[in-house]
Amino acid sequence: MNAIIHAKLVMEDGIIWDGTLLYEGKKIVAVGEAEKIQVPADASVFDAKGNYLAPGLIDIHNHGGGDWLFAENPTYCAEYFLRHGETTILPTFYHNLSLKDMLEGAEKVREASKTGAGRAMNGLYMEGPFMSLSGSFQNEMKWEGAVKASDYVPLIEGLGDMVRVWAIDPDRENIEEFMQYAKEKTPQAIFAHGHSSSTSESIRALAHYGVKVRTHITDAGQSKGRAQGTPGAGGDQYCLYEPDMYAELICDENGIHVPPDLIKMIVRTKGVEKVCLISDSMPSRTDYKNNEAMGIWYGPDLNYDDEGKLAGSRMTLDHGVRNMMKHTGYGLCHAIRMASLNPAKLLGLDNEIGSLAPGKLANMILIDDMVNIKKVYLQGDLMIDNDAE
Repeated sequence: MNAIIHAKLVMEDGIIWDGTLLYEGKKIVAVGEAEKIQVPADASVFDAKGNYLAPGLIDIHNHGGGDWLFAENPTYCAEYFLRHGETTILPTFYHNLSLKDMLEGAEKVREASKTGAGRAMNGLYMEGPFMSLSGSFQNEMKWEGAVKASDYVPLIEGLGDMVRVWAIDPDRENIEEFMQYAKEKTPQAIFAHGHSSSTSESIRALAHYGVKVRTHITDAGQSKGRAQGTPGAGGDQYCLYEPDMYAELICDENGIHVPPDLIKMIVRTKGVEKVCLISDSMPSRTDYKNNEAMGIWYGPDLNYDDEGKLAGSRMTLDHGVRNMMKHTGYGLCHAIRMASLNPAKLLGLDNEIGSLAPGKLANMILIDDMVNIKKVYLQGDLMIDNDAE
């Protein structure tokens, strides 16, 4: 038995100021106020000295970091993000990858996820190939034209139970046929409304397949209005008013993906229970700095494609949590929830991960009040110990 004492425990909706947590093997055994938890005499005890103990962060939308995509080098990427408290990650494939790239990348992820830091990988987020072909990396698109069974059947058959999220554009030709087949063959997966300029009516017509989340809200396309000078009701608006929809949110340092006032509006509208912080991280392969003439603003934690267009981030989710508090004034408890319990619930994994509760995996992070990572536990194993460095 292992015990962590004198910790500020970050719970679902509050903080236990002097808490104790017991874990054994991979699972949490007990958690609560210090005076209510009996620490066994033979337990291995760690004194948190008043630091915060929180559930491990869950990044559902992450292409890779440092020098590599997950599809290329999943072990490197898993280790990279684990150092930043991400104990559950969905490697994300974009439509700049070919069918061969996706299938080979998925096999690499599957193998790497069996051991070590790779255990943080828990399925795939398929941001491509069946969204619109808008967005970044226009010079590298691999999936143009109508959605065809000759493309999606081998993809679905090859990926199988690894897929947790399929991102779609309702306006892609034959998209519903794909969704029907994907729903049958990958019932564990949900659908995201991805890059698209479709209307809310188009999304609603497909909602029964399980469209549950908006891909990085405000940054995935807008629907045109019905008359000159009028706004359209598209994916962002549908997400905001549909109570069962979750909103992915990129919360970067300078508020470039989503300005702080919009972040506040999204959280106030959806509530702290329906926002999922994501990194949308990409490996850094360009030295792009700024091009204000194109309307592109530079951010130190953002990523850009070969044309200098905004292309995800270079961010990690610990920074995303801190940025959320900076931009909105929401506290640590709620910001952590947006990066742990909410994505766990979205994926239907909240019985296993997402909060500090008996029976759940001992995926935990020890942090200070600025979300600086001190220790990272993955399935009960101490993987990162920055205090010892």
